[in-house]
Amino acid sequence: MTPRVREHGRRSGVTRGRTRPGSVRACLAWLAAAGSSALAPGAVAADSGELLYVAEGNRLHRIDVDSIDDPPLLHEVLIERASRDPERGRDINGMVCALPDGSGRFVAGEDTGQPHPPAGWGVLEADGTQVGKLTASSGAGVPDPYGCAFDREGRLFGSDVGDPGFGAPNGQLLLWFPPFDRFPGPPGAYPQTDATSGNSCKLATDIGTAGALAIDARGRVYLASSSRFALYRFSPPFPTSPDAAGGCGSRDATGSPLADRVDREVFVRAPASFSGLAFARNGNLYAASVATGRIYEYDLDGNRVRTILEPPEWLPPFSTGYPQGLGVDSRGTLYYADLDLAWRGWMPGPGRNGKVRRIRFDADGEPLPPEIVIEGFAFPDAVSVLPGDL
Repeated sequence: MTPRVREHGRRSGVTRGRTRPGSVRACLAWLAAAGSSALAPGAVAADSGELLYVAEGNRLHRIDVDSIDDPPLLHEVLIERASRDPERGRDINGMVCALPDGSGRFVAGEDTGQPHPPAGWGVLEADGTQVGKLTASSGAGVPDPYGCAFDREGRLFGSDVGDPGFGAPNGQLLLWFPPFDRFPGPPGAYPQTDATSGNSCKLATDIGTAGALAIDARGRVYLASSSRFALYRFSPPFPTSPDAAGGCGSRDATGSPLADRVDREVFVRAPASFSGLAFARNGNLYAASVATGRIYEYDLDGNRVRTILEPPEWLPPFSTGYPQGLGVDSRGTLYYADLDLAWRGWMPGPGRNGKVRRIRFDADGEPLPPEIVIEGFAFPDAVSVLPGDL
């Protein structure tokens, strides 16, 4: 991989301290566990052992969560875009999800060289080395894998955006079965092949601009749909294999395996362009609305509990940004990828100063004003919190 660069955050605006006495550490760790993610100025919590992954401009960044409050900000480009590093670079997009086997491997959207080979979910080692790819058929002109989530059985759910906008919906929800560290096509053929993988079952092929995924404690899968102003919920049981014996004996329009039965409902429908999803520590669901610059909290009955982020302005541009992807760390701090949308006529597009922001909560659980963690990004479309340190 290209050399990793540790650098300071750009105009972070976050109060930081450096002293970490053991007794203070223990006290602050207790306070964090008690439910407060906002610390006094100059105070630093115990080491969280977490990294914030940011997919941005076809690159994958990592930020040490603890260094946000204890500079210098530890930040590296784990995977460079392929145009800058043709030999070892990869074009990475969307959410990052750690394999639940403790290996340190992870999956993320990977579309290097598309459409030949087609886009899919890259399977990567902790150091960014690609060891597999999951490629599905798609009805979209340009497939765009974005969401990922593992369930307790080690199966992977993935969302393909489909053709964005308000046309015919063709985003997808797929269920992938292990093993994942394989490439499509005959052995040794990848990347000189347009083959698809054979270890998936499609649960839906009609999602309007499919976005993030999240799974609750009961194994129910939540999927954002920005162009249909909806959050969908899919409930178990799910297919157990990509064939008729496992409950996946039907076929979609491309001839790929499709689930025979799907328990699907509209969890929420609201005037919101739903994009990012993440679970709060209390079990409720955070949902971002990128175009309206808002983040909502819903209980698992689909009731809106409160608005976590609301821009102070009535109309864009919004000074608090445009939340596309969401992530939550172990202390309950909420992070969001801010696309810095710019309107060109009636059509918004990513701006030139994308950011990662965070929202901490006070001792009463009320959200504090958002803070910039890092900025100067081009199209930061997702944030994910995974174990690790820099």
